[in-house]
Amino acid sequence: MKTILVALAVAAALASPSFALSPQAESFLRKIGLDPDAEAVRAAEADGTITTTFRGDAASFSLESLALEKKRNGVLAFIATRAFIHKLEKDPGTPIPKANYDGMYLTADQRKLVARKIAEGL
Repeated sequence: MKTILVALAVAAALASPSFALSPQAESFLRKIGLDPDAEAVRAAEADGTITTTFRGDAASFSLESLALEKKRNGVLAFIATRAFIHKLEKDPGTPIPKANYDGMYLTADQRKLVARKIAEGL
């Protein structure tokens, strides 16, 4: 019985996503002036890997991967875009950010939501 409980605990730990940034990613965020513990940063990290398309090809992005690649603009855009989409999903009146927004960091369904918002605004 004890073996089964240990196996279940290990399986649960492996199955649950880890949203902690690596020390290297946190260091990069601090270097570019971001607080790794800020709400928007934590929310973007909690989103994990975003699977989407970029110029017709499959692409995956995460805050961790962008930080490890030292992509300053990508990190800023990922955080701003993820914060925007979460607000838009709750409030259709949410304006599209004027800075650091990049639709590349949205899933296909999220892009459709933004497209509807734009179409309704015209």
